[in-house]
Amino acid sequence: MIHIAVGTKAQLIKMTPLIISLRNRKVPFRLIDLGQHSLITRDLREEFNLDDPDVYLSRGENVSTLWQGMKWLIRSFAKSLSASGVRKSVFGGQGGVCLIHGDTVSTILGLYLAKRAGIPVAHIEAGLRSYSWFDPFPEEIIRLIAMRFSDILFAPSQWAYNNLIKMGYGKKIVLVPGNTGYETVLASLAKPVTLDLPSQDFCLVTFHRFENIYSRKRLVFIIELLEEISKEITVVFVQHEPTRHQLIKYGLLDRLERIRNKYYCKILSHAHFIHVLDKSRFVLTDGGSIQEESFYLNKPCLLLREKTERNEGLGENVVLSCFDRKTAQNFIRNYGDFRREKTELPQKNMPSDVIVGHLEPFISKNNF
Repeated sequence: MIHIAVGTKAQLIKMTPLIISLRNRKVPFRLIDLGQHSLITRDLREEFNLDDPDVYLSRGENVSTLWQGMKWLIRSFAKSLSASGVRKSVFGGQGGVCLIHGDTVSTILGLYLAKRAGIPVAHIEAGLRSYSWFDPFPEEIIRLIAMRFSDILFAPSQWAYNNLIKMGYGKKIVLVPGNTGYETVLASLAKPVTLDLPSQDFCLVTFHRFENIYSRKRLVFIIELLEEISKEITVVFVQHEPTRHQLIKYGLLDRLERIRNKYYCKILSHAHFIHVLDKSRFVLTDGGSIQEESFYLNKPCLLLREKTERNEGLGENVVLSCFDRKTAQNFIRNYGDFRREKTELPQKNMPSDVIVGHLEPFISKNNF
């Protein structure tokens, strides 16, 4: 049995190709909703035409504040006091392998539950590194823990593979021909959508990472950039609820709302977001997945971070801002110069098929 543990929006987006591949191959699997973004993932399952999870660890909320996150985590760990109880209630009393993804708190929770139940773990998107323990925090530490204790590491690039080799994990690495997120981008681009957007050129802006929204200094830096950009081009701002909370807390929401040449969007479906990204002139974001999506679509991208664990687009279409004003202003004034060299992306032998193909023999031989 394959168990798929997801808790966040980004995790479900990138695990969906695996779920579809398993479904098409008629490989038995169970979906475990860890509940970190339970309302958003519910909407995504409808968008991707996925069945409801077999297990909900919690449901009915999106964790958007530190306090909510602490309560969700405490409740989740409280359900794992008994190893036999975890194996029965979370994993249906079955063995197999548990797939975890990425570098969120849900990643650690899925790893812990599987190990508590005595089930081996496969880490999807392993090998990404910023090589700074506390930037981003806690993601880099979560990645190190997940890679250390997982039994199989699926590396989405040669760069990630080499990182894992350097870490001494050569015996448990599987090199995958790309990131599963690329498959979801292709699928979303193929969907017809209706967009309610400004007819003129626009830039796409979205940011939500804790190290940014919990820093008034960084929020002011970003707003000042948007004030400058809006003088030349419309700003389409996709606003996350935690971002709004912090803007209000720091008394900055009014300043943002005074920017006239802007257009607000609430959280969009993945297909809508990808189409908006595809139509934009350039992107400002702090999201690692959006960095990748900008790379796939060859969109100039100013990454609102000090460091990144991903190398897609760096030095080509992606500029790491490091919150340096000169770097940011140079990008804004010359964004048309930031395009990647033509890179062949997978058209066949998709990442999800490689991952599932690697797991199937283990299932049939009952190695797990």
